[in-house]
Amino acid sequence: MIKKTRIKNASGMVKTQIRVVESYRPGPGKNAKQRTIKNFGYMEDQPDRDRFMEEVQGFNENYRKQNEPLRIEANGTAQMYGEENKKLNYGHKYLESVYDSLKIDEYIESRMKREEFRGEYSVGEIIKYLVMMRILNPESKRATYQMKESLYGREMEFTLADMYRSLDKCAEMEVGLQQHLNEVVKKSIGRDLSHAFYDVTNYYFEIDYPEGSGDIRQGGVSKEHRVDPIAAMGLFMDGNSLPVSMSIFPGNTSDSITLEPAMKEIKRAYELGRLTVVADKGLNSSKNIAELVKNGDGYVFSQILKGTKGKRYHGKLFDESGWNMNKDQSYKYKIFEEEYAGKDNDGKIVKHKRKVLLYWDRASSEMSKRKRDAKLEKASRSVRNNVYSIKKGIDEYTKENIVDKKTGELLENTVTKRSVNHEKAAEDAKFDGYWCIVTSELEYDEAKMREVYGGLWKIEQSFRILKSDLYARPVFVSKNEHIRAHFLICFVALLVVRIIQHHMVDRPLSAERIARALAAANCRVAKGGIVQLDDVGGAIAFRKRLDKHGNLVDTLTHADDDEIALDFALIQNLFGTHFSNVFLRQELFNNSLNAISL
Repeated sequence: MIKKTRIKNASGMVKTQIRVVESYRPGPGKNAKQRTIKNFGYMEDQPDRDRFMEEVQGFNENYRKQNEPLRIEANGTAQMYGEENKKLNYGHKYLESVYDSLKIDEYIESRMKREEFRGEYSVGEIIKYLVMMRILNPESKRATYQMKESLYGREMEFTLADMYRSLDKCAEMEVGLQQHLNEVVKKSIGRDLSHAFYDVTNYYFEIDYPEGSGDIRQGGVSKEHRVDPIAAMGLFMDGNSLPVSMSIFPGNTSDSITLEPAMKEIKRAYELGRLTVVADKGLNSSKNIAELVKNGDGYVFSQILKGTKGKRYHGKLFDESGWNMNKDQSYKYKIFEEEYAGKDNDGKIVKHKRKVLLYWDRASSEMSKRKRDAKLEKASRSVRNNVYSIKKGIDEYTKENIVDKKTGELLENTVTKRSVNHEKAAEDAKFDGYWCIVTSELEYDEAKMREVYGGLWKIEQSFRILKSDLYARPVFVSKNEHIRAHFLICFVALLVVRIIQHHMVDRPLSAERIARALAAANCRVAKGGIVQLDDVGGAIAFRKRLDKHGNLVDTLTHADDDEIALDFALIQNLFGTHFSNVFLRQELFNNSLNAISL
């Protein structure tokens, strides 16, 4: 569009400025603005005004075809912390695309409408923001609030108090939102619930004591060997590595007693049929097994071999006959059925059958020996100089005897003498490399039992993502409702990351690398609606090679590429975008962002 503007100069003379401009909208619902494409100067300065205007008209009609360079208006007095120099993240748009596909906004809006919510802030907008920032830049809720103006295209009007009020609303959705997500995932991706993987972990709070018996934060056995109060999370995951549901328990709840209520809730809420639960030995209790069988469900559990609980298998374990050995004798196994007593729905004793797999592998055996030797060395130093006092690792192989200092005889009320417990070490060595799996599924063979149980590492990986990448702990909120809301937000963030990884099929990026690439996708909006994209990069890539199993692994040799740039290119390709130019018209940039979709 040709624009003529009458301008009075310093001498008082009025001239007509001729420019070709175009209109644009910075975003949906925003007022239209104009940017200058080319300034042709003043009409009065032209010797042939008719020819001049023909040139202007020709440019106006053809400038888009001529690939005319964008005109960037730079104000020499612009401030370092001014609006035009503000760095904004657009990587969140990829996360928002997945989030929107889960129809969470619709669920929250419908719920708020039913409750006749009258707040002047949007609960859905706040929850979406908290989920995206939990992936991009996980911080405390207060610190997250401070970054609410850092996302491109999102102008959010809420206060910190509104954010905390929204956490109360979020806690009320704990079960309902998980049910909603399950239905959406079933329709869009599909649920592989042939096996339901379940595990429990806990999260610490940096406080000294819980605030009463009703506090979720309670003292318990910390997975990280901390003394702070903790809260426990039970997590179900399907065969696609997508989280199904989570349950929160007080920190003093034993892992083994979380399975029964979690199973009842997931089957009731999701209307599921028979499930085969896969879990580690911490969940393997006679009560859990009885409850699963009574409800018609199945199980694949690991089984402890040491101590009283594993004593029933020692006969077969140490019997040299009946083992199936591979060619290089690095792996062997036994598989058999056994009967065990249980109770039916009427409380009567009944006999059940299950299959038991005992196996040994050399790599695990050698690893166990190395760990034990290290503990024995620490125990020996502890006995010599009496400075090592951490129970885990040294006192496992130290013992205390009461002796008479003169005679060395064992006596009472005299001197305590510490020594290395070589007897316990020798007893533990018998179990090096041995493992046991039990299952109710009698049709499973050795390979199937190991395959099914082997999938449990994915739920352990999900816990690592929650703790290391999403920084779910330490937890900084204190109200029970806010704690539950915090973990629900972490659960949704985990689902978003897992869905992205699921669409990457065989070679998914880690959660850390997805977040790093998207957090590096930043831009600035210059005057005239021109978007300047920052370089997405900053980490040298390493060359990869195929290992003996055909998997790509890193080497120590660096490549000429940038790893973050490669990761972002992979994400762009997955979502159907391609940003390569440094400068883009804002409306075209917005259209590309709005088209992002898995």
